[in-house]
Amino acid sequence: MERLVTPEGIEVLCLTDGTTTFGPEVFPALADDRRQALLAAAGETEARSRFNAFLLRGPGQGLTLVDCGAGGLFGPKAGHLAGHLAALGIGGPDITRLILTHLHTDHCGGALTADGAPVYPAAQVILQADEAAFWQGKDAPGGQMLAAYAGRVTQVTGAADLGHGLECWPLPGHTPGHMGLRIGRSLALVGDIVHAEHLQLPDPAIATRYDVDPEAARISRLSALQVAAREGLVIGGGHLLLGFGGLRAQGEGFVRVDGPSA
Repeated sequence: MERLVTPEGIEVLCLTDGTTTFGPEVFPALADDRRQALLAAAGETEARSRFNAFLLRGPGQGLTLVDCGAGGLFGPKAGHLAGHLAALGIGGPDITRLILTHLHTDHCGGALTADGAPVYPAAQVILQADEAAFWQGKDAPGGQMLAAYAGRVTQVTGAADLGHGLECWPLPGHTPGHMGLRIGRSLALVGDIVHAEHLQLPDPAIATRYDVDPEAARISRLSALQVAAREGLVIGGGHLLLGFGGLRAQGEGFVRVDGPSA
């Protein structure tokens, strides 16, 4: 569990739902020798990753959860978010707002119990309208979540202002309505623009098989990383190995730094 407090007084906790490694098949256009070279340069042998969610709390706000992990859908490698919340004295009914970067299983699977009931019965769900349209009616965790929370889903478009210093950051491509979140002046949660940081930070052109539109995902990834490095943002992400850190441009790619970029 990693903690950051923004200059605006918003406390943000990175809660890791689980960990995984991504094999070569996840990056189908990446040559194996290039993959091995990138990993070796980082002192790694595998493309390690995490499943992260973020808890936000601040003055005048309820409890906001950004993404909610996989629940029981990924077996023992995930599903730990509820335990982290319980350790903070927080139960599902305490969450008043659930912001979803997108509706892949590792981001929304934890919204439902095993019998399909809402885990967060008091939460207003916020996501991009394009994301809701893509998953609506589908027999997948995203579609099931939308059905279970019907009547409590707010669909937004573009860089919607969510109040209290929160603003949506559209980053389409990974899914049609994939988005990040700007929090105050200095922090951004960037969703799934990066799945394996030791591969995709040094080479942002690398796409994954999970990208609905790989070219649009590449554009969003490069643009977001450039903005973060240029503006000196602290970033957090759905699959980054550090809860929070800065970025610095290096060659054609980027490297992470412990704090905001200079």
